[in-house]
Amino acid sequence: MSAGGRNDPCPCGSGRKAKQCCLRAAGPAVQTPAIVLPGADGMEPRSVPLAEAVRLAQDRQQHGDLAGAEKIYERVLAVDPDHGDALSLLGVINHQMGKPKEAFVWMKQAADKHPKRFNYHFNLGAFCDQVMADDEAVAAFRRALAIDPQPKVWEYLGKLLRQTGELDESIECCRQAIKAQPRNAVAWNNLGATFQRQGKLKEALECFETSLAIKPDFPLAWNNYLYTLNFTADSDPRAIFEAHRKFGTLFDRPMSPRDASEKHSAGAPRRLRVGYVSPDFRRHSVAHFIEPILKAHDPEKIEVFCYSNTPIVDETTLRIKALAPNWRLIHNRPDEEVAELIRRDDIDILVDLAGHTTGNRLPLFGLKPAPVQVSWIGYPNTTGLTTMDFRITDRFADPPGETDALHSETLWRMPDCFSCFQAPPASPEVGPLPALKHGGVTFGSFNNFAKTTPQVIDVWARILKGAPAARLLLKNRSMTAPKVRDSILAMFAGHGVAAERVEMLGTDASPFDHLDRYNAIDVALDPFPYNGTTTTFEALWMGVPVVALAGASHVGRVGVSQMSNLGLTELIARDIDDYVKIAVGLAADLPRLTELRAGLRRRLIASPLMDAARFTRHLERAYQAMWESHFAKAGR
Repeated sequence: MSAGGRNDPCPCGSGRKAKQCCLRAAGPAVQTPAIVLPGADGMEPRSVPLAEAVRLAQDRQQHGDLAGAEKIYERVLAVDPDHGDALSLLGVINHQMGKPKEAFVWMKQAADKHPKRFNYHFNLGAFCDQVMADDEAVAAFRRALAIDPQPKVWEYLGKLLRQTGELDESIECCRQAIKAQPRNAVAWNNLGATFQRQGKLKEALECFETSLAIKPDFPLAWNNYLYTLNFTADSDPRAIFEAHRKFGTLFDRPMSPRDASEKHSAGAPRRLRVGYVSPDFRRHSVAHFIEPILKAHDPEKIEVFCYSNTPIVDETTLRIKALAPNWRLIHNRPDEEVAELIRRDDIDILVDLAGHTTGNRLPLFGLKPAPVQVSWIGYPNTTGLTTMDFRITDRFADPPGETDALHSETLWRMPDCFSCFQAPPASPEVGPLPALKHGGVTFGSFNNFAKTTPQVIDVWARILKGAPAARLLLKNRSMTAPKVRDSILAMFAGHGVAAERVEMLGTDASPFDHLDRYNAIDVALDPFPYNGTTTTFEALWMGVPVVALAGASHVGRVGVSQMSNLGLTELIARDIDDYVKIAVGLAADLPRLTELRAGLRRRLIASPLMDAARFTRHLERAYQAMWESHFAKAGR
């Protein structure tokens, strides 16, 4: 039984055609007894074969009558409890209704009762992928692959194996998809994303360029390409800006301006309607920075709207949702539909919290659904969109006059810092200095491995040679891949650093365990040219000083902002030699490290970096000034 005609919308609600959609029904159903359906508009009940009943249910599903479709599928299952299409499509309906647990149960039953039916396993895998149940998705796609090795399955599996850390197998799956379909833009993008996770930036960029050559308006490949440019040590900032602007030329497509009502025509201070758009209202780095602001917003000045672009609901989601008077789920909803929703909500200022990171809705911002649009905290560079009016930063990360010309937005510099950190609800206590126990300092970096470029490893090797008793602890999810580990050790060996001086760890089971790992390091090394942000805050929170290198633009000056706001400018290096000197000097000064460790958490709490009330008052004043600037520009 097909999910309607091949050119009809798929019942999963994705907006895609049935022939293209991941959530498809399985093909011809086994003939079973008829069922009785109630007549419409006073007509007599009628008896129809199960196959026709399923077709009727799918038609209702496609036209939005989910309750009606659900009743028919339930009647089908009352007659034939093993009916695969009814089980699988009932799972789709539950997914559309926002009931992922029930959806999983129905789809799992379809796959379990029909183990040799490709589409039931494929449907289950696609659903699990959408709700980010990666392990279950991988298992379902492996079963589908064993039945029929279609290119689409290789494509999905390659992406998921990257997400679960199986990088070597991920590359093989991507290559299988490309071998079957050489012009598969998605597979080329997935291959590039895996290379990026391995730290192979040149190969990653080449894959993204190939993907864009095949499909020039592919937002995901653009996001990955632009994001990866930030990691490269030898890229020209002007060239990186021009690449972002090229994205903007494709996705700047503003709607007609919203009519300005009387309340919008005055520039006087008033309560503003501010909408935050993010895929990360969940356990994610961004949540550390937006949750304290939502808590601190003055409801007399700001009416908050949150537009959530994720199906995930975890404890962090529930906390954030409780802080948002107006919560909107926009996951899988088309840009044009969400833009109309934002207009109906009468949003004054729309704030992007993702930039070119996973799950962003920058093409939505390209439609310009709000009078004032702002980019903040999710991405350390310009969006490239001329429809994005402002980008929030500070004078340390973007010194006035130095980086303004590298942004499509107007830079809005906050008085102290560009973000405000909230520590996890449950945190370990700061432990004693590890060096006192081990007889030598342990340097560490828990950053994204793509930031650990060959140039960074070269400098870190210099530090280890300058501190012969020291060792280095690296931790991130890429470290579970054997080839990544071998590559790191080979690079350090090439610089004369023995393998036993470098330890590598993958992810931990919980945020608490992750933070507790900082109790194993004495000094954190900030990577460059792409600095850490959340990882730096985590290190400082756990009493670990961070050595930062001052870069040329925001992506390489986050550490400058953090250390300056902490009053620890002596940890900011002017150049590579200074960076090595500071790190080696700390390794030789255990009393200084002990002093720093004992007081860093208190220093952080007392600084502007964690003063949510102070930061939010500055932010609210900034929003009001942006709003007034909008009317001044319009000549009202």
